[in-house]
Order: sequence, then C-alpha cells, then structure tokens
Amino acid sequence: MLPRLLCLMLLLFLDPLLGATAQASSSPSEQVERQGKKEKKKATEEERSAEEAAAEAEAERKRKEILARVIVLKWEGPKSADYEDETVRRNVRSRIGRPEAMFFPEVDLYQNGRILPDRTVIPAMQPAIVPDSNVPMVLAAVASASSIPWGALQPHEWRQKADELRALSDSLWFVDRVELREPLFLLYTQIGRAAENAADNSPPYFESVGPYSVNYFNYLAAYMAYQEPSLMSKLTDPEIHSAVQVILNNLQQGSFPTMKVDFQQEGITFDLAWFADTYEVRLNGLPVELDARGQMDVFLGRSDIYLMRKDTGHGLAERLEVSKLDNRIYFIRDVARKKMGRDFIDSLFLHLTECNPEVGVDFLNYLAIYQKMHSKAEVYITVPENGNPNKVWIWRYVPESAQLKQVGGGPDSFPVRFALLFSSGLLYNGASMAVDSDFADEDSVAPGDIADDSRIDVDLDPATIPFHFELRGHYNRLMINLGAEFGYEAGTGGGWIEHYQTPGRQDDTLTIDPSASGCEEVRIGEDENGDPITVQDCGNLVTVLNNKMFNRYLYLGAGVVLGRDAGIGFGPRFAARVGWTNLPHAIQTTGHFGWSIQPGFLPASERVRPLIDADARLGLAIPTKKSLLKDVGDKKALQEVFGLTVGIGLTF
Repeated sequence: MLPRLLCLMLLLFLDPLLGATAQASSSPSEQVERQGKKEKKKATEEERSAEEAAAEAEAERKRKEILARVIVLKWEGPKSADYEDETVRRNVRSRIGRPEAMFFPEVDLYQNGRILPDRTVIPAMQPAIVPDSNVPMVLAAVASASSIPWGALQPHEWRQKADELRALSDSLWFVDRVELREPLFLLYTQIGRAAENAADNSPPYFESVGPYSVNYFNYLAAYMAYQEPSLMSKLTDPEIHSAVQVILNNLQQGSFPTMKVDFQQEGITFDLAWFADTYEVRLNGLPVELDARGQMDVFLGRSDIYLMRKDTGHGLAERLEVSKLDNRIYFIRDVARKKMGRDFIDSLFLHLTECNPEVGVDFLNYLAIYQKMHSKAEVYITVPENGNPNKVWIWRYVPESAQLKQVGGGPDSFPVRFALLFSSGLLYNGASMAVDSDFADEDSVAPGDIADDSRIDVDLDPATIPFHFELRGHYNRLMINLGAEFGYEAGTGGGWIEHYQTPGRQDDTLTIDPSASGCEEVRIGEDENGDPITVQDCGNLVTVLNNKMFNRYLYLGAGVVLGRDAGIGFGPRFAARVGWTNLPHAIQTTGHFGWSIQPGFLPASERVRPLIDADARLGLAIPTKKSLLKDVGDKKALQEVFGLTVGIGLTF
C-alpha cells in the first residue's frame, strides 16, 4: 500500500513538469497553432456574449415599447414632486392600473422641431417623423433642377424655381437621422443655385449672418458640410462646389459667429454622467458630445436638435433657426420645461372639472407627435397639484380624437381598485367528514346511539360545492383579499359532522361517564340568547355532534397580479390564503393560481368593469383543538385541499 501511495505522489509532483517539458519540446508551429485556437475560441465566446447581450437589450427595448408612458408636469417650486418621486409613481400607477408604467420629465414631451411647418395641419394628422418616402421625391427634384442650364430660364423663372424647391424643403422638416442629411444638403445647393440665377439678393434667399451677407441656402449647405465634410464630394457642379466651399472655409476659420446651446435646467445641478447615460444628443442628425457644463456650440442658421433616449424612446425635439445673436446662450431644456410646465399646467387647470379639457393647439401637436413616436404605448399626463405627490391629476391622451381625457383628479380619485366576486365550482376538502345516512336529516346527533367510531369515516373523500364571496383590493401589483365560502357537502349526502363549539368549554369533547346511574341534566353550551343548552345523561350518551349540510370558511389572503392590467385586477395571479373552517374545526392554508379577464361583450366604464375569474387552489386543512378529526387518533389528521372555482364579478 505504501509504495503505491509514494508512486501516486511522485506522479502528481512530476505532472506539471512533464507538461511543461512537452510544451517546450513541441515545435514553434504547433505552439502558434495552439495559441491561435485559444484566441479563436476566446473571440468566439466574446462574440457569443456580445450577441446575447444585444439580444437581451433588444428584447428589453421591445418590452418597454408597449409600457404606458407618463409625463409628469412639475409644479413650479424647489420641493415640488417630479417624475422621479416614488410617491407620485405609486399613486399614478395604481390609479391608471399600469404597474409597470414608465415616467418621464415634461421636457421629453416638447416636440417643437417635429411640428410640420404647415400650421393648417391638425394635430391628429401630424406625421411626427419624416417618412423615408419623402427622400426619393426630394432627390428627383434635385436631379431635375440640376439638369436645367443657366440660360434656359429667365431670372423671374429661376425665382419661381427657388420658391418651388424651398417649399419642397419642408418635406424634410426635421433631420433626426443621418439618412436625411445628404438629400437636404443637395436640395439646399439647388435652392442656392436658383437664388443666384434669379439675381435677387433679398430674403429669404440672402441673409446677413454675422458680418457677412450670404446666399443663405449655400450657407446652410456649408453648415452641414462643416459637420460632415464628405458631403462636398457629392457636388459635381464646379460652380456650386466653389460657392459652398468659400463659405465652408469661413466656417472652419471661425469667421461666422456661433452661439451656445445649454442643456442645464434652472435650479438643477447638471450631471453630465447621468445625462450621457440617459440621452444621445443629435445635431442635424449627427451625434454630438456636450462639454462638462452641458453646452455645445452651433452656428447661426437652422439647427435641428434632438434628444434621443438611449433605452426608452424619444425625447425633446427643437428646430432652432437664428440669423442674429439676440442671446449668446439658448437654454433649450429650460425653454421646454417652462413651456410644458407652467404654460401647459395653466392650460389644463383653466377648466379643471372638464373631462376633456381644451388646451392649446401646440400642446395637442406635441401630444399627437409623442403618441405616434410611441405608437404601442398609452400616453398619460399627470400634475402633482402644488407639488403634492398625493394630490395628482391624471389625463390620458386619446389618439382617435386627439384629446385629453381625465382619468383622476387630485385626492378624490381613490388609488386602490376593488373587485367583488361570486364564484362556485368543485372542491376536494379532506377535512370534511360524513356519517351514516340515518342521521342525514338531523340537526344534531347524540352518538350515544353510536357504539363506536365505525360510522365516522374521516378518510372519505367528499366532493364540496362552494358558494364563494370575495372582496379584493388592488394597489399596483399587490392584491389583498378577504371572503367567506359556504361549502355544500355533496359527496356522501351525510353533511358535515363536528363537535359543537361550546363557549367556555373548549378543552373537552363533552364526554360523559357511561358508568353513571340514573339520568341527570348535563349542560352542553349556550344558545344565541345566552340560555343554557342541556341534554339528559342516562349513562349511554357519549358525545354530542353538530351535523350540517353547509360549512363556513372565512379567510384573509394576499397575492401578486401580473400582466399589463394588474393594477385594475385583470391578469394572472399567485396568492395565498389563511382561514378558519367551522365544520370541521380547522385552519386552512391554501396556495392559489388564478386569472381574471374582462369580457368584451359587456358594457364597462372607466372604473367599473365586469370580470370573469378562474381560481385553482392547493393546500392543507390543519385540525385544531376540539376537532373530531383530531380526536380520531388512528386516522390521518392533515387533509389535502384542492379544487377549482369559476366566477363572475366586477371591479370598481
């Protein structure tokens, strides 16, 4: 044995050395091959991890697309509740019945840049995002205009062509992505060419920008090329290229003035790290970085500014068009906050009691655009009145009518939803018992006539038909329920058998000494009026039992509801109950899985809605002291409880 152990230890000691020697003795090509395989395997694992992470991120993005979006308008004041306030979130989620609703600041609703320049378009018709189908139309117009020689049109005809092309630029009214840049750049150059050929140096084709009077559309083209120099390679006409290049050189040399766009908000310390994690800033469709103070420089002219939320959709959009410096800093989020905070709140609170408040057309435009950019989500507006998170007013935007509809107001809208339910079904309750049918019609049984326990079968598996009444309270995903259930013992027809619950005599089973001679009156309890209940003991009375066709089960429970409509009581749920049954005397604990749905064929209001419910249970009945089930010691005491109920009710 000892030599064998010594050999094993020697092998363990030499194994690393032998491996190192083998590796050293291998050829350089083999070592390179092994190293290549290791690196390839590592790269494959990294690629797989990256793919899995990307798939998870995409799944999370798609999940968030359908969640309700709540815009919180902050009341003016340093301590006013805003979209990050947890009390506001809990109250709103409960009142609208959307436990997973996401919350956003009022500035995200500001969509001034996305409104069509044509102010006659009603809010419901706002397209929100420039459709891809507009790009071929613009490129076709550019190709047509570029093919017209200088001498083919008179100056006034070139002016008409410039007007025509300028009107077409409204089809690319907000540049929020790279794909729109080249078509707009080329369109600008053709507008600039038409304006030059018209020989009309008046606005809007010629403007003073800083110290220079310039062809404004050539200037806008040069501004785009300043951000993306590769656009200049798209110009095949030498004259256009030269005209734009001169302005571009001046931009690059700093000859034209700039202004700062500041993303700070008044009274709030700017957190660059948080901002960078939350938003991507795009200027004319290209991502840009802010400096440490939350600022960026833009040239005068048209600047399309867009805040794209990195994980949950779209934010602020502004089309900033400035030809002269009235202010050197434009506080873009502060402008949005004041417009969507103070002004919007004033508009909403002007007729506070109206179900569909009339608000300004700009606000309806912003809502219509925001809804279309998040077409799968419900959009809500909420205002914590006077900054109080427990006094929230809530409106839901209705896309079909392009209106706001009041959901709840101030402290009057109770945040808890209730459900009232009646159900029935079939249960197996092992805690029930039956006796010989000779006693089925008796209200009470004196089993002095029963010589032993042979007529009490605690192992019988009776079927119970429950008549179940329940009241539920729903607060977001939390459900609290209480109820009463009356069970008809239908398995044997013998009813429920149990000891009487005798006040003041809970420690015995009313057993009487059978050896006693003569008859005497024995008190066994009290009736509803407090008068004694007595029986005659003649020496053969053993126990008095209670026999009823219905038992009673009172319980209290709690659970969690899942799904989109969990806050109003609809969807799958998991719950637990603890209760007391009077026949038999037992504590009953059950786990539940259920599902509530709203039938579409029945009428419903905003708060009162019908429901259809199914509930499956599984648990145990645990007999308590002075239970006949527990007294029969040679039988199984703990009894399984399971079954299914189906019911109807309503939420309110």
